Amino acid sequence: MPGGTKENLNHEEIVNQYGEMVSTLCYRLIPDQIIAEEAAQEVWYQVIKGIDNFRGESKISTWIYKIAYRVAVNYGPKEQYYDQKFLKYCYEKPEVGFPEQVKYAKRLWVKEQCDKCLTAMLQCLRPEKKIAYILRDGAELTYKEISDIMEKEEDTIRQIVSRARRKMRKFLNDQCYLYNPDGDCQCRIKRLVKDVNIQQEYDKIYSMIDEAHFYADSNKVMPEKNYWKKFL
Repeated sequence: MPGGTKENLNHEEIVNQYGEMVSTLCYRLIPDQIIAEEAAQEVWYQVIKGIDNFRGESKISTWIYKIAYRVAVNYGPKEQYYDQKFLKYCYEKPEVGFPEQVKYAKRLWVKEQCDKCLTAMLQCLRPEKKIAYILRDGAELTYKEISDIMEKEEDTIRQIVSRARRKMRKFLNDQCYLYNPDGDCQCRIKRLVKDVNIQQEYDKIYSMIDEAHFYADSNKVMPEKNYWKKFL
């Protein structure tokens, strides 16, 4: 969506166009779901508070994501990331079965666990790499937009994303059945993922099998997160 002016926007349009991606951005950056939701709500508050001062000097999306970036950095864990060996150890613990106390659909529960796994994998990236990677390969923003948001040179952003992709490609290939169904990963819920045939929904992703699209398309397959809808 081009820059636009505040007259072109209302609260419902903002929620529908940007709420889900801002919510996902906060969720991917902040492992604690409660804190991630609080961060997304803070973004909403700042967007609504500042919308009257928005003059269309940049894309509205860039303006909103810049607010989300600053809030997420403030709410997120400071310089915390996990070594890949530690995460690999966690994934290779004993197999997990479907909990009997869960009262909703097994398929939805499995999707939620996969979503948590994909988010956990991102914690092997240092905060700066994680943010740039999610903005590029999750939100699918341009390098120019990300450079404006993070206030870094565009070439620097390209290098950061490239390094993050290399690290994530290897980790996903080794540890994620959804990313590499032919791999020998020891995922704790691999059997359940096969049982509910989530692979059927990942056919489009498999046809591309490019980590640059993996998180963006996963967002469409996994349960929706739009913490802004409660404000409509």
